[in-house]
Amino acid sequence: MTNSVQRRGIFLVTSFVLLCFFGLIYAWSLFIEPLESNFGWQRSETSLIFTISCVTVCIGMVLSGVLEAKFSHKFILLVAAIMVLVGFIASAFCQTLIEIFIFYGVLVGTGVGIGFNCAINTSLKWFPDKQGIASGALLMGYGAGAMILSPLVTMLLGALDWRMTFGVLGVVFGGLILLGAAILRTPSPEQVAPLLAKAQEANIVSSEDYTPGEIVRTPMFWICFLWLTLCTAGGLALISQAVPAAMEVLDPFGADASALATATAAMGSVSLCNGLGRLINGFVWDKLGYRISLIWISLAFSAGMLLCAFATANGSFPMMVAGFILLGLMFGGTMSTTSAVVGTFYGTKYFGINYAIMCCQMIPAAIIGPMLLAITQTGSGSYQSAFWMFLGVALFTFLLSFAIRRPKHRPATADQKVPLPVQEPAYGQAGV
Repeated sequence: MTNSVQRRGIFLVTSFVLLCFFGLIYAWSLFIEPLESNFGWQRSETSLIFTISCVTVCIGMVLSGVLEAKFSHKFILLVAAIMVLVGFIASAFCQTLIEIFIFYGVLVGTGVGIGFNCAINTSLKWFPDKQGIASGALLMGYGAGAMILSPLVTMLLGALDWRMTFGVLGVVFGGLILLGAAILRTPSPEQVAPLLAKAQEANIVSSEDYTPGEIVRTPMFWICFLWLTLCTAGGLALISQAVPAAMEVLDPFGADASALATATAAMGSVSLCNGLGRLINGFVWDKLGYRISLIWISLAFSAGMLLCAFATANGSFPMMVAGFILLGLMFGGTMSTTSAVVGTFYGTKYFGINYAIMCCQMIPAAIIGPMLLAITQTGSGSYQSAFWMFLGVALFTFLLSFAIRRPKHRPATADQKVPLPVQEPAYGQAGV
């Protein structure tokens, strides 16, 4: 094993730190109250900002997957750094809703998506033998980023204001992304070939490599896509409204500063479990198989929504926190599954672009989840009915999980056409 492969842990840690900061995009609920107080915007409007950013994160991931076929990871991360820096600073000067839609929702969201996909793909190329665990560890950083950095953001919001906080975040983000670009390396095919052969022999990754055009023509892709969409919608719904939902139980009038601090801590439990769920599911996927992985996520989804519904009805904050914990674990497990299912079902050669395509499930999820929860809350004045609604969605995902199976081996055909050119770099090279 070469020295570079032995040092692959350095690349994993570097990407983990980057993903922690990228994951701060899930702490959007911290900015809801300041923006609504400043501009008088409605909850459905501030939730739309989060929805737009989730959609553009997916678009950025696809762009990153396409760019990796032609450009180095350093160039792609440079693009991400510029977009995030400009987006945050421009957001600090926003005066209208449409401006923050564009600067935060589009620019920051797209930059985060580009940087996220590039960082995780570059690192995972060093770990073909530990797909589930390595992706789970990386995605734990992305999921736990909001929890780790929320106290810092809360402190900045208290000491400065939301505009200055956006400016500080832009400078810090941009600098860290550039530093990560300087540290990360891409392995050569020779460096990872023994690890990839070992992984295929152990059935950790598929021995067949599906091109992007091929995966979207398999029925199983769309079943997985639907399951992921519904689970993600439930997770994003809670994440986008975690602080206000907790405040409904703690202090319906929202005037108690201590209640707000407690609600923010409750949101931190979602972020912590979001990160833990990604790592836990990585172990479950590698050790117990995909079926157990899908089942436990759907069950956690169902139990979490049930607890939140009862908590809202009875004013029980401990029960609400228990629901938050389960839903955080569920959401983290779902994100880990998105990565694992691509490598396990569809191979590693075109992992970057295939993963980005599968992650597009977040686009409908980001529209369905947060907006449904916000609209229901605006109309009824309570989150309770939305929690009951999502419980029905969760039960459907449990049934749907039994329909998901690994694709059957494709029969070899002499005239099989491959949409991407044969000289396209293989998994582990500079490209996807």
